[in-house]
Amino acid sequence: MTWDSGRQGTGRSSGKETVALRPRLIAEADMQLRDRIRRYGELAELVVLILKSVDLTTIPVLELTSDIRSLAQTTIELPAALHRRLKQIAAARGTSMNAMVNSAVLEYGKKKKK
Repeated sequence: MTWDSGRQGTGRSSGKETVALRPRLIAEADMQLRDRIRRYGELAELVVLILKSVDLTTIPVLELTSDIRSLAQTTIELPAALHRRLKQIAAARGTSMNAMVNSAVLEYGKKKKK
């Protein structure tokens, strides 16, 4: 599976450096996110919250096998430090940042159902 990091540039949000990512979400992860949002912009905020709250070093990592064209694509502004951390953990775990984002969303959803 490919990952489009969207690293065409960095922006500034509230004075903090951000990096635009374009993850492709599997249907289950996309539905879990969109079921929790009420207004524009909340999806990105929720993904940042999820990536900060789950243990990315231990969550089960999904093996993404879907055709990339069938996955929902979105753009998320991540704090640059979180982007670096996600990239490092994905590399250390031998997977893509895309798989890590999807895995984190699903893991967060499981914890919220308990």
